[in-house]
Amino acid sequence: MGRAQKRTFKARANPLGTAAVPGAATAVQSKEEVPVLLKKLSSSDANDRVWAAASASNLLMSEDDSVRRMLLSNGVIAALVERLSDSVPDVVVQASGALHALVAMDHGAAVEVSRRNVFAAVQALIPRLAASIDGIIRNSEESQQLGASGRKLVMLTADNIMSLLRVLCETVPASLNQINDMALAPFIVSFFKVAAKMPPSLVHTAGQLLHTLTDENTTAKRALLNHSDAVSVLFSVVQAQNEDICVSADDAAIVRMLAGAVLMNLKDAAIKQLEAAASQSGADIAPEDARLWDDATRAVLRVVSSFIAFDPHEAASQALQLAKTVPEAPVIASPEPSRQEAELDRLRYRIDYVQLALELAANIFTDEGTNDADAEVEVEAGAQESASDDEEDEKDEGDEDMADDASVHSPPADFDEADMNDVLGDEAAAKREAEDAVQQSILGMFIETIVPHLLRLAEPTTATFLASATAGCVPNVASRMVLVAEDFAALNERALGCFNNFLLVIEESLRPWFRMHSDNVAQWWACLVAVAERLLAADSPSADLANTDQQLRFAVLDPTIGCMWTLARCVEGSVPVTPEQIEGLIHVYIQAPSSALRIKAVGALGNIARRHPGHIEANRRIGCFLLDQAIATPLQALTQSSTASVRVAVEPIVEALDLLFDIYGDMEFDYDEPVFVRENMLARLRQLYIPVRKLAKTVDRRKHRSLRDRCDLAVQNLRAFIDYKASERKAAR
Repeated sequence: MGRAQKRTFKARANPLGTAAVPGAATAVQSKEEVPVLLKKLSSSDANDRVWAAASASNLLMSEDDSVRRMLLSNGVIAALVERLSDSVPDVVVQASGALHALVAMDHGAAVEVSRRNVFAAVQALIPRLAASIDGIIRNSEESQQLGASGRKLVMLTADNIMSLLRVLCETVPASLNQINDMALAPFIVSFFKVAAKMPPSLVHTAGQLLHTLTDENTTAKRALLNHSDAVSVLFSVVQAQNEDICVSADDAAIVRMLAGAVLMNLKDAAIKQLEAAASQSGADIAPEDARLWDDATRAVLRVVSSFIAFDPHEAASQALQLAKTVPEAPVIASPEPSRQEAELDRLRYRIDYVQLALELAANIFTDEGTNDADAEVEVEAGAQESASDDEEDEKDEGDEDMADDASVHSPPADFDEADMNDVLGDEAAAKREAEDAVQQSILGMFIETIVPHLLRLAEPTTATFLASATAGCVPNVASRMVLVAEDFAALNERALGCFNNFLLVIEESLRPWFRMHSDNVAQWWACLVAVAERLLAADSPSADLANTDQQLRFAVLDPTIGCMWTLARCVEGSVPVTPEQIEGLIHVYIQAPSSALRIKAVGALGNIARRHPGHIEANRRIGCFLLDQAIATPLQALTQSSTASVRVAVEPIVEALDLLFDIYGDMEFDYDEPVFVRENMLARLRQLYIPVRKLAKTVDRRKHRSLRDRCDLAVQNLRAFIDYKASERKAAR
């Protein structure tokens, strides 16, 4: 269990609809043209500088890597950084846009940009931007003189600068210290203060930067918490109504979610500050301060819930319809996308934010759900302990009475019935108390408002599979639809990861919850099976897309089987599995392209095999599979392979062995005699002891210590298990 993997934001094409510079170069005919172009960046003619900056931007974003390399080798980065201080706004906007585009697509160039004087140039530019934006908001005389186009340039420059800094935060960790030193909090937070008066995409950019900057960055968190009103501004945005922020409900939801994401980044540091202050004064944290952050968490979850109420199937249908109507690429490429391509980009942008919402939900539940679950366990344990104490007291009193009563052997029917009613009443009260506590907690909120959306977002769509995603597309659109398919697959994967986090928290701290909600378990299992079946049964695309399509399918299948494993483990295998589904999991193991997926398939099957009584044939099928296919068959090949190949495949073998020890650990299980004994598993395990021991020795302890330790433990456990099962049967005779 852990926090969701850190993600990055997608770059947006023309977020504020800036127009291309007429006549700007989109290609070069010879390398001699590059120095000429760069020389114009320092021309005394402003029009030349605008043209050169726009041309550099076009060429840096072109698909011709050789042109980009020529520009970089001729010092384009230094020239563009210098133009950030240009007195002409058109030059600044083109230079900042070019730098943002460059760092977003080229990590090496991002490192080089961070080494230049870019941070000093940006810091000098920000006060000018802040003053201009303030004038626009106040509709000052100076801002009126700018006109609509001038005001648009100010906003676009701010967007480019914040996007540039965000990408540098994400791709060049060493740049964080310099960005921290810039003290950007007042500038970034100002966009949230006046969100209703700003272009929504600009507030989104500010939110992206603030979210990235406060992710595991103690200095930035401290700066924001010490800012006079940053936290209160973010709180007010999260709690506001959509219509109070933006005209578009979707845009407003993004703003609120980004504000919430920043607050959740700050929460741990804020609580520590409160604890430190309370410790100095010798008091506890003020209840209203603690409640403030708890309320913030609930408010953020409500925002997340509304945002992920997103219909992926409707979005997929929209994407496929747009793809089929995109016109063929013109002979002379246009820098502006078609209407349909722009719509596809906006759809991808929305999906990107749904993924952020899922990441936020997963992290909130990982951080908050465990605390809630621990509290519920205490409530339930306390109630059960109380009931047990009452029962013991009554038992003691009864014993004393019986010692003095001559009729000690008379049937105590009335006492037994009343006693049982009291016990049952106490147990029911304990369950009700625990259930009520769950419903009022973050856990209950998550179950009611988040989990249903997760299962819907986990369902693959027609846009997840390349065969349907690219059907009927003109060639220039097929490549774009591959990106769309990757987005939908990532959405499925993220939803499943969030759901698995939820299950892991419950498993760790509140496993009895599953006993009270078997209907939920059945529903969730059915949803996961449906996802797996859809992934395995969909049509294959053309040969040139087959590998990519398979990668996307298995990228979603892996967390699907992982969720099935976790769910089966939480209920000790008591899921409504069918023989066909068992065969399907075995098929996944056989077809799995990775050791990780094979481990998950083995784990799900092994836990299903633990069901008893009444599931002997299912146990036989799984037990024989684990012993023959998951252990014996790969051992034969692995003992003859190099260490490098062994390292990849050894984990599923060890996992299967551990599961066999658990499944057949007690001869009292109804399947032990008809399966373990009659299938002669003990003798077969004896034959595998030497190969398993040799396998363990092929794992280099210096390179893979934890894996080698686990292998050595498996060898020890196998020896002990063989001895135990042999003595167990002898004792039973």
